[in-house]
Amino acid sequence: MAQIRFPRGLKMSDCLGGGLTGMAYLDETSNTVIKYPHEGDEPAIDYYGPFDLGIRLEFTSLYYLRQYLQIGNEIDAKYRLQWSQQITSALAFGHSMSVIHGGLTCHNISLDDKQNAKLFDFGGSSIDGSEPLIVVTASHRWPGNDDKSIQVDLFALGSALYEIWTGNPPFHGLSEVEITTRFKQLEVPQTQSLGAIGGVMRGCWQGRFASADDVLNPLIVFY
Repeated sequence: MAQIRFPRGLKMSDCLGGGLTGMAYLDETSNTVIKYPHEGDEPAIDYYGPFDLGIRLEFTSLYYLRQYLQIGNEIDAKYRLQWSQQITSALAFGHSMSVIHGGLTCHNISLDDKQNAKLFDFGGSSIDGSEPLIVVTASHRWPGNDDKSIQVDLFALGSALYEIWTGNPPFHGLSEVEITTRFKQLEVPQTQSLGAIGGVMRGCWQGRFASADDVLNPLIVFY
């Protein structure tokens, strides 16, 4: 997960706010605002500011991850693991900024030209406890009641990991109603054949993780 760094001569009390790509600080000596990036390459689409009536975002040149998984590519396990770690890290960072994505699927993940996974589409997210403006598809939908809970994203993360490692979302081929019923009955896909990563998926679905950082730790340790 990204580390918060302070510009030279500034401290936390100078912080004006932050986002997925960096922090903003007030430099009182020059009466200017300094945007300071987070350390490392954050696995979320970069925001470059407003443009006309819209906004300018980073361009990722390959595919939606779901599309890439479905076109029959031979994908090395090291990339599947890399994507799993990057998306989990992106969620962890978002949660540290009080952002619940709320719509995580492999359709909201894209690949850049170095095959890094980037999480995007925060338009319907819950920010600082606000009501989310999106309902995710049944295969990634937490069966709980609080749609602003971190568990919303952790459950969806389990389903995204499942798709990354198997090529299809959970209960592929079933209707939304059938999938919803199965998850509400605490039925989850079989993942034993996937080894340790399958255990991580089950932990996400079964609510055994309290944070995305808790999910990230075994992804790093086991491999």
